[in-house]
This record gives sequence, structure tokens and C-alpha cells, in this order.
Amino acid sequence: MKAGIWLIDKIRGTDILEKYRFLVNESGSANKDFFVKESLAALLLAVKRNNPYYGKLLSQTPDELIKADPLKVHSTLPLIDKQEINNHITEFYKPYPGRKTQQKKTGGSTGSPFYYYVDKEHLSWFWAYIYFYWNRHSGYQPGDPFITIAGNSLRTSKAAFTESIYHRLQNNYFITGDIIDKDISVDHRKVSEAVMLYGYPSSIINMLAVKPGFPSLAKKIKAIFTTSEQLLPSVRSAIEEAFGLPVFDMYGANDGGILTCECSEHNGYHLNTRNCYAETFVNEFGMSELLLTNLNSYGFPLIRYRVGDLGKLETEPCNCGLYSPRITELKGRTRDVLKLKDGRTIHGSLFNKVFFHHTEIDGYKILQKEDHSITLFIHVKDKEKYQNLAIQVKNEITSLLQNVDIKIEPMLEMNPTNGKFKLIESHAI
Repeated sequence: MKAGIWLIDKIRGTDILEKYRFLVNESGSANKDFFVKESLAALLLAVKRNNPYYGKLLSQTPDELIKADPLKVHSTLPLIDKQEINNHITEFYKPYPGRKTQQKKTGGSTGSPFYYYVDKEHLSWFWAYIYFYWNRHSGYQPGDPFITIAGNSLRTSKAAFTESIYHRLQNNYFITGDIIDKDISVDHRKVSEAVMLYGYPSSIINMLAVKPGFPSLAKKIKAIFTTSEQLLPSVRSAIEEAFGLPVFDMYGANDGGILTCECSEHNGYHLNTRNCYAETFVNEFGMSELLLTNLNSYGFPLIRYRVGDLGKLETEPCNCGLYSPRITELKGRTRDVLKLKDGRTIHGSLFNKVFFHHTEIDGYKILQKEDHSITLFIHVKDKEKYQNLAIQVKNEITSLLQNVDIKIEPMLEMNPTNGKFKLIESHAI
């Protein structure tokens, strides 16, 4: 079925397979950041000449300086976010000669969908890295059969026929995670042939709830890859126990060009340095936030882009053998910050420390209202234990957040509906 991936490359104008082979061959190479500087210099020179927005900013910067010290020049450019881009959209988008682009959009979970463009070069590297990480941790080879259980963010097209052909060429058995109930039908043959599983944590855990025998059907699967949602420790443990296999969490942001994956050390997320240059800065909440530069997007350049995710950058070598930097302390979105009446701000990941010690709690949701009160919805495996757990959790949270109105409510059965499971939601200003 590698022919299917080859055909996707031909139709889409990408070269995923070639770049995938390159990544496999160079994975043990300690070439450090030379190629990052080279790629960054090429990007800055390209946007200086072609892009109205960055052309103005770089007009007084000599080409020789960009070539000699691209990191220094890059550091002088302003931080941008979706609002800045939308305010200057006609200046940001100008296709670069000889490089085709494709329109994309984010899911719009923070408001209106954000439309942007990526070069086909970006798409090639992005998918090459996905295949590279899958291969490294499961032995997957492009074209091998695999299963995806997820909702809209991992779907490829609104047209059912087009999407069906695309998944067939990928050899991807896509099980929609929009609604998973006891009547869901799965193709036993396709499940039994798959070598890996990919999807939302919530969708996979829901599949296990309604089809406990699912892992026994998937006998050839060698690893599970989760994405798009925060992976709770209890959910990771439940999936690993059900399949008897390791779970590797992935984090990515297509607009920023970033694609990462945990390694066997599970100590951070290795970064795709051929496609993305990442930095961190301390934001207005006093937290470490990621800044992304898409190294292969010339037509719609996103340079020092605030994608809205919190995390730190670790450049020390990893014991797994990969030399790429890692994103550590990945906490989720900046919008997941809770604002307290006394002016303090905390990130919702604080609650992980409490829930981690209560293994009976296998899911939760945090809702902060405009009056700054916080309601914690918890899902308990054994419903008879809910009352005692609710009291314990409230006491523990109250000790951490004094003078905050905390309520505990039972959580409805977890089932994603048409999108990612939203863990934290704050309406406080």
C-alpha cells in the first residue's frame, strides 16, 4: 500500500515519502542546529523579498547579516498572534514564486475559525515527521494499515467520498469519534490487520468502555498514539493496561508548523526541527509560552507566532538517542488559565496533581464562571464512591485555592461530540 502514499504525493504535489526516508536515515546524526540556521536564513531572505508584512520589517537589514546570523535577526522581529495576522491578512499572504500553497483552518475552539495557508513543502515535512515518529515507536512503514479513532480535527475533508478515498490510500481505517455508543459497528478484519492506533484519548477510552474486547481484536497493534487533547495520567494508564502496549502522546499545531511526539523516555515531546523553530517567552501570566516559526511557509509566513500553548524548551540530549530539542511541561492552552478575584492566575493543570492520586477518577472538566467561581465535574469509575471522592477532592482543592468558591458536580458519561474534548473552560475576565 506504499503506492497509495506515493499517489497522495503525486496528487497533492508533496514529497512526503522522500522526506520520510531522509528523516529515518539522519535520525542518529548530531548535526545540532546548523540546518535550523540555514533554513531560518532562507526563510528570512525569502520573506524580505516577497512578503509585504515582513518586507517592511526587514527592508533595512542587509542580506549578509541575515545569512551570517539569522538567529539574531529573527530575534528582533515582533511577536505575532491570530489577531495581528487577521488585522493585516492581505499583507501576510502572498504566494512565493514556484511554491504552491494550500488553505487550512484551525478548529475555532477559541472563537471564529482561523484561516491560513501552508506551502506544500510544509505539508511534506509535517507528514514525514508523523510517519517518522510512528515508525520509531511502532515499526510502522508508510502504507501499513492503521486505525484512527477521532473527531473533526483529524478528518481531512467535508466531502465523504473524497475523505474515503484519502483514507483508503493511506490504508487508514477511520472510526469517527463523534459519537461512540454500544451499537457502534467496527470492521473486525480491518482492526485485526492494523499495526498501530491513533486518535483522541477520549475517543479511545470511550471505545474501550463500549467495546471492552476491542484490544483482543487488534492483535497486531504495537503502539498507541494519542493527540489533540490533554492526556490525563489515568487515561494513559487505562489505555496502556487495556492493550498491554505503550502510549506515545503527540502534540502539534499545523499553522505553526510544529509536530512533536514523546519518545521511549516519556520526558517531553521531541520537536520537528526541519519544519519548525521553537522558542519560549514569559507571557503576561508569568508562564512559559511557546513561540513558533514555520520554517517552510513562505507564502503565509508565521514567524515568532504565539500559537497559544504553554511549555518549556529543553535542549539537553535525550537518552532515547534523538538529538532534537524537546517541549517539556506542556500544559495546554493559554486560554486554560483561570483568573482569580485576588488577581492571581493559575493554569488548570494544577488540578492534575490532585486527580493523579485518585485513580478512581478517570475524567474531569473544569468550568469557571464570570463570577470567578469554579465547578469541577468529575467522572468516577465506581459511582458508589463518588460522594466520598467529591468531599476529598473539594477539601484538597480548597487547601490549594483558599477563598475560592469551589463546587463539585458529577460528570456526564464522557463522549466527544464533533470535536476535541474541552477540559478547561473559563469565562472570568
